Amino acid sequence: MLPTICYDVQLFDANAHLLQITVTLPANAQQTILRLPNWIPGSYMIRDFAQHVHQEQARDSLDQVLAWRKTSKHTWVVAPCAYDFTFSYMVFANDLSVRSAFINDHYAFFNGTSVFMQIIDDFDQKTQVLEDFGINDEREYAVRLFGNQYSLAHKWQVSTTLPVVLKEDIHPIQRSDSEYLLGHFQVNSYTNLIDHPIVIGAINVHSFMVEDVVFEMMFTEQVDLDMVALLDDMKKICVHHLHLFNSHTPIKRYVFQTLVCKDGFGGLEHQASTALLYPRDSLKNTAAAGISEGYETFLSLCAHELFHTWHVKRIKPNVMVNPSLTLENYTNQLWIYEGFTSFYDDATLVRTGIIPAQSYANILAKNITRLLRNPGRVDQSISRSSFEAWTKFYKQTPDSTNFIVSYYNKGGLAALCLDIVLLQQSNGQANLDTVMRLLWEHYGVDEVGTPDHVIELLCKQYLNINVESIVHQLAHSTIDLPLPTLLPTIGLRLAVRPAIDVNDKGGISKATPCPVAFGAMYSANPVGIKLTQVLIGSPVACAGMSRDDILIAMANYEVSQSNLINLLTRFTQQASVELTWLRDGRLCTGTMPIQSALCDTAEVHVMDEAKFNAWAQRTLTFPE
Repeated sequence: MLPTICYDVQLFDANAHLLQITVTLPANAQQTILRLPNWIPGSYMIRDFAQHVHQEQARDSLDQVLAWRKTSKHTWVVAPCAYDFTFSYMVFANDLSVRSAFINDHYAFFNGTSVFMQIIDDFDQKTQVLEDFGINDEREYAVRLFGNQYSLAHKWQVSTTLPVVLKEDIHPIQRSDSEYLLGHFQVNSYTNLIDHPIVIGAINVHSFMVEDVVFEMMFTEQVDLDMVALLDDMKKICVHHLHLFNSHTPIKRYVFQTLVCKDGFGGLEHQASTALLYPRDSLKNTAAAGISEGYETFLSLCAHELFHTWHVKRIKPNVMVNPSLTLENYTNQLWIYEGFTSFYDDATLVRTGIIPAQSYANILAKNITRLLRNPGRVDQSISRSSFEAWTKFYKQTPDSTNFIVSYYNKGGLAALCLDIVLLQQSNGQANLDTVMRLLWEHYGVDEVGTPDHVIELLCKQYLNINVESIVHQLAHSTIDLPLPTLLPTIGLRLAVRPAIDVNDKGGISKATPCPVAFGAMYSANPVGIKLTQVLIGSPVACAGMSRDDILIAMANYEVSQSNLINLLTRFTQQASVELTWLRDGRLCTGTMPIQSALCDTAEVHVMDEAKFNAWAQRTLTFPE
């Protein structure tokens, strides 16, 4: 068995946003290779975490300095050493997101991919390629967390799902007058080491149990939530997911780690936890505040990330089973993983009775509106969007909507279509739930990677349903989704209309839409309005305007955010109108054609509540 590698993590300087990491390594007659990931599983973009590593040092157990060198942006090589030795470094942790590392006077949060270097001391250059060396290395790693006088005085505690070393095995450690042991953990692979994020702070934790699984809602501060109501809603979500997958529950404890902030949003799945970033002003469900849209979105986010416990963390594309975190790992399947999960996050809320039917219909309308306003849907399929996630999706600009489609957004709507088609072709005996159970039983339980055509394979083999044609339409083509014909079969009706104004995200409204097309998103400016996104081929684009231009006049009338719609309406009977704008300090003019507003805003109506409830409150059935 390979020797255990121990990482000591010190909250070095919260104001400077510094963590100090010291790795203790065994003697090695050969050189020792240490490597920090370039990306974190679940977030498909090269992030170069090593850019935040500084002040590296290597010393043996006799306190002698060892030679080391960097061989790439994220790889360090330490010279052979006859004694045990340490490699220490600082990590600058000031990225308030769920993907990296952060520390200030309020709390510390970090992912293993940002702080724990993988040890590759058994690498054979003759037979292996370092970039391909995976993370399933099957060796023991230990982690010790050390606080300081500040964390002690403010009663900081640790939240993580890393396996704890038995308390009776922990000897009180005070490395100095200012360093105290906060926690001691051990795992059996690098994969496990980096899949349990750590929060240290004056945390608030609220626990509940569902079918022998302990769930914890952790917040980095006191929040304005009715906890009884929150835990009741969360229990419903957890019951739904546990019953959906039904067997071989992979968790005994699960933690929702919520980083409360002023602005920000995000979630990242892990083996037995999720890291969430959420604005405090949206975390409201008290009687005084009412059930806010922000609260519903928080529940949907929790449902989304918990679903990934099965569908992403265990059921996963074949290329993600043992990835190297050095280079991109391309897959066409993200629409199956993020798309299906996006369908279930909102569907779970209506299935469990947390939200009523029309609320779900309104959410659906907003999702359809997002897709309709996305010109890139006619250029890129969601399977191609999956493959190009590393660049086009994760490195979007305001112009990207003209060229790409979201495998989350369209993928979720495609999942709804597939669910309805399966119901139709099986006479109500199968649906997407059936497919999820098959995925779990045949791929997830043993963590066997899925091939690109896994949905077609499972439906043919176990349900005797050929879905090749519909899957091709939904995932591999740019044909519009068949929502208008499918939604009535579950009691819903889709209608489309022009947008009322720039803030109209879709859903039922009695307000009068703007009759004239404009074709850009915009924001207020001290003078005029600033275009933040311009659709190719739109009237404003035909006038010659681009993103970041400042529109100041229309037909010599001053333009502002508050009067644009009224101005557009004034010119409905004209063929065109003159625009005046500023571009990089220059005055420009152009002619905008007057065109009827596009019907790119969706309304979804519940027309047959009994039919919809039969769909939403289905009994889960699965093939033997």
